[in-house]
Amino acid sequence: MSENDLNQIRRRFSDAYRARDYAESARLAAEGLALAEARGDIATQTRMRVWLGESHWQRKETDAAVAALRLAAAAEPPADPDDVFSAISTLISIALLERPLAEIQSLLAQGDAHLQATGREHARHMLDLSRGELAARRGDWSGARTHFQTAYDRQQGDQDGPRFTLGSYLIKLAEASFMLGDRESLLNWSKALNDTQKEVEGDRLRAEQARLLCYRAGIEVPPGARGGAAATARRVLCWLEEIEGHRADYSRDALHALLLQGDWLSVETWLDYPGIGDVPLMRGDLHLMRGRDELGLPPYDLDWPGPPPAANPAEPHPARPAKAPEDLEAARAHYEQQRDWARAQDERLETDYHQRRVDARLEQVEAVGRDL
Repeated sequence: MSENDLNQIRRRFSDAYRARDYAESARLAAEGLALAEARGDIATQTRMRVWLGESHWQRKETDAAVAALRLAAAAEPPADPDDVFSAISTLISIALLERPLAEIQSLLAQGDAHLQATGREHARHMLDLSRGELAARRGDWSGARTHFQTAYDRQQGDQDGPRFTLGSYLIKLAEASFMLGDRESLLNWSKALNDTQKEVEGDRLRAEQARLLCYRAGIEVPPGARGGAAATARRVLCWLEEIEGHRADYSRDALHALLLQGDWLSVETWLDYPGIGDVPLMRGDLHLMRGRDELGLPPYDLDWPGPPPAANPAEPHPARPAKAPEDLEAARAHYEQQRDWARAQDERLETDYHQRRVDARLEQVEAVGRDL
């Protein structure tokens, strides 16, 4: 096989990956890797391993992804340093979701060392973003916002190195603002995300996610709004269904927006979709919010900081208070079932954040139950 054959594989890989045909892109990357190995071409071997690992990761074939990416991350010159860093970055993304804290920190240190050794420290904003994500997953949202802000500031001065899209930085600042109860900052970052050029399809979804966060925070007309909270949520969920996407952040915000609208049936329906209904606490949240509604309590977002609103005595008495105990018991049972998940995540990340979240939800169930 010739260089022309490799170029054809590169083009076909790009087409397959953009079309989300990750099985085909993995096959093409493996074919290109075999050719590069036969030619002794280290640089192309490294790039093909990156492409192979990313294709496997998109298919949630974690072991195969990590095997390819580890070899790419350890490649020496003449491998392209940007390919090596791409491998490290994807390994960090996988580790944030699945691996212990020590492994995440080791990969971040590997990324730091690689950027320093190759004179690419101007690209450290990508690692800042990952450090913010790690802080968020450990429940340190103030620290996360600091890392996200640092990443955003640094990427503005980097025009040459590898980078995420601008929307990738803005959505993280919006999410941190939401989790900290900062409506003004959330609105500002959402506006910036709405106004920025959308470099890839994912940026349009990030803008939709920012609108969902605004709706969750009680902002009635977010920047770029089209059709209201329920319509925005359904657009995002339909997109996730179309791509068979496993994006818990998108589905979480969409489902919470629907809960605030009292659209119980839609939430129940979407919870049965793999990859969309995988938000650990969501089924309990459905029952808790519905129980509150049955008791005539006003809706509120379960993740928004601060106490829930009290009932308005001027509102009419609820029509179905008898259903509330059943929903509250279902919420309690679901949250209790999530304790093993919470303990496992806390052990992995060396925190108590997830168990505190479960405890807080159970406290809300008990508080509503006292109104029966």
